[in-house]
Amino acid sequence: MRLQIKNIGIMLFTNYNVVLCLCLLLFLPDVLSQSKQTDKPVFYSLAANYGYFQVHTKVLSPFRGSQPRGVELQVSQMLFTNKAKNTFGFYPKWALGLRYVNFGHPDLGYAVKGLAYFEPFLKVQGAWRFSVKAGMGVAYMSNPYDANSNPFNRTYSTKLAFPLSAGGSVYYFFNHKWALKTSVSFEHISNGGLRAPNLGINYPLMSLALEHTLDRYNANPIKSSGLLPKKQRQELLVAYSLKEDSLSNYQSLAMLFYNRSFAGGRINAFTVSGMIEYRQIHNDNKALDKWSIAPLIGNEFLLGKLRFGQQLGLYLLQAPEAPNNLFQHYYLRYFVDKRIVTGVALKAHGRVADYLAIQLGLVF
Repeated sequence: MRLQIKNIGIMLFTNYNVVLCLCLLLFLPDVLSQSKQTDKPVFYSLAANYGYFQVHTKVLSPFRGSQPRGVELQVSQMLFTNKAKNTFGFYPKWALGLRYVNFGHPDLGYAVKGLAYFEPFLKVQGAWRFSVKAGMGVAYMSNPYDANSNPFNRTYSTKLAFPLSAGGSVYYFFNHKWALKTSVSFEHISNGGLRAPNLGINYPLMSLALEHTLDRYNANPIKSSGLLPKKQRQELLVAYSLKEDSLSNYQSLAMLFYNRSFAGGRINAFTVSGMIEYRQIHNDNKALDKWSIAPLIGNEFLLGKLRFGQQLGLYLLQAPEAPNNLFQHYYLRYFVDKRIVTGVALKAHGRVADYLAIQLGLVF
């Protein structure tokens, strides 16, 4: 009994020290720095996160009811500059976050994530402020699939994985230095198809954070310029990915995309695309089995030099590995200049990721 009480005391003391260290990291800059006027204020935040594991296939039924929980320390910078305003048409915030999440089941283990965020603000003045946010990064996964020691965890099979995050936030500013932030997001994490099994972990997440800045700043509203984005745009892109197939052979994938975009307003566009995909498969399949052809339609958010797209595709020519006729294609592209675009894309069948690819293309 005494030993049990002692162990509980040690655990509480350890957790208290972790929280104390995170709080010191959050407030230490307040002690070491002095307030200054700037158009690039830096914010520090500490968040508590709570989620709910989504069972998107029967194979993952043992994890039903699991509740991912964790904490995140984030450093961000708001850009109230004319350059940011002219480039994006809004005031953005970019951030780096370090997040710990326990997935709520011993077989799933835990993850330590490093994330980079881009956060366009819809309202930057007053006590209440609103934003949308997208993030991606890398993660260390503690307990990947193993046929002998961990056969039920088919969500990830490598120590390295790639988390994605998309959602929105509501801020309440007590004053210009302190704010309470509530966020809702959808989280996905997988190894991008590098190795099977790779069903991925999907979960909605709620977050409550306390945010602080040392800087003084002015948040001036942006007046509409009355200018609309280019009505139509054409792109020709090549893409590449590397993944592991069901036989543990690494296969290269090359893709060719033609994309046409029709602007429907200042912040969104309708897209029509065509995809040709080639898989370098090391087996005796027919040559035609290495190819896939599909048209795609979708929506695209216009964020200055950034484009965030969501598309649905239907195979006309389908590789044997594809589990069904429909697939999703998500991309984040950056316009280097008027003629060159680059980015990353995720292809998925339902809620199962197929691969993560890099893209490079020309704009017409």
